[in-house]
Amino acid sequence: MITGDMKISEILNKYPQTLEVFVKTSPHFRKLENKLLRKALASRVNVIQAANIAGVDPNELLNELNKSIGKDFNMSDLISKDEISETLFNEIPDALQKISEDKIIKLDVRPILGQGRDPFNDIMSKVKELKEEEVLLLINSFEPVPLYSVLGNKGFEHWTEKAGDVYKVYFFREQNILRSASRKSVYQVADKINFENVIELDVRELPPPEPMIKILEALPKIDENSVLLVHHHREPVMLYPKLEERGFQAVTNKIDDNYFKVLIFRKESEK
Repeated sequence: MITGDMKISEILNKYPQTLEVFVKTSPHFRKLENKLLRKALASRVNVIQAANIAGVDPNELLNELNKSIGKDFNMSDLISKDEISETLFNEIPDALQKISEDKIIKLDVRPILGQGRDPFNDIMSKVKELKEEEVLLLINSFEPVPLYSVLGNKGFEHWTEKAGDVYKVYFFREQNILRSASRKSVYQVADKINFENVIELDVRELPPPEPMIKILEALPKIDENSVLLVHHHREPVMLYPKLEERGFQAVTNKIDDNYFKVLIFRKESEK
């Protein structure tokens, strides 16, 4: 019996006659007639995902597939709505609303698919090149459902919009974008301040948790005319909430892989 979690390639290999069922169900499945595209795409997509991509009811598709191989698809085998993933979202995520156009890296895979090539390696190469606050905009003729889990495992979220026959999928790391936006706003504050006194602290050679202890001990020295410049071996992400609680802000500059400069000042200096 054919089930919703079976890969399309497995079904076509076992039951070649099901190709006709796919094609009759939706014009989208005509791509499966191309052996190169079938080999590239069908091995990653299961029946539920394929139905979502084509915009058809998975239960209807399963019913027709099982009929073609002489099997009955019973009511007990129906796929619930919870199992059918909702992949399109109406509201744009907050992170994407904050992103600037120059941070959106576009990749249109339609020409690649038109050549009968699998775009997966092209996509992963582009993902590898992304900077932490950049967004990958994937343009495709169908919804690339399998990529959601592949890139999800790499820390990416996604938002999908459909315009006609074109799918635009944004892959992004929300925390990186929001942190970058917050960092920029802090930079704007810091640029407006003329500090009279710079207190320097080098914690690069200290083992954890001594760097954080030393930084927190130095905070009382900072007044509205002073700034603490910390030389650190990594970005002190865990420090930021503690600074926020104590009424401080921080701007971090990466100098190289093992050297970060952290500028810490009082929030009151914004006024």
